[in-house]
Amino acid sequence: MDDNALARYLARQAQALGLDLRTLDCAGPEALRAFAEASLQELSARGLLSGEEAVGCWSAPRFSGH
Repeated sequence: MDDNALARYLARQAQALGLDLRTLDCAGPEALRAFAEASLQELSARGLLSGEEAVGCWSAPRFSGH
């Protein structure tokens, strides 16, 4: 996902949660947390923050020789 795709994804997430700059002061903590979590997961998946290497990826590399 390139930078433009990431920006569009985050914009869709914000819209789905009813978040924008005009309503930020009255946004609920659940919506803000959900947006922060989605943002952090995407940044972590790109290796820009510590955390999971890929969003939703729980598999581990197989041992060699199997």
